[in-house]
Amino acid sequence: MRAQQIIALALKYAPQAQMRSSAELCIADANACLARGFEQYARDRALKSLAYSVGVLSPIYKQAQE
Repeated sequence: MRAQQIIALALKYAPQAQMRSSAELCIADANACLARGFEQYARDRALKSLAYSVGVLSPIYKQAQE
C-alpha cells in the first residue's frame, strides 16, 4: 500500500488508539516526510500510527503493510 493510503487509514483509526497522541504524532511525521518526498519514511511512520491504533496483529495493519 502507498504511503498516502496508509496515512488515510491511520487518520481513520487514530481516534480509537489508547495512545492517541502518539498515533497522531506519527501521522504528523508521516505527512512531513511525504511533503519532503520521503515516501518510505512516511509509510513507516503511518504504519507505526496504525500499530498504536489497531495493533500489529490486525488484518488492517497486515493489509497496509503489503
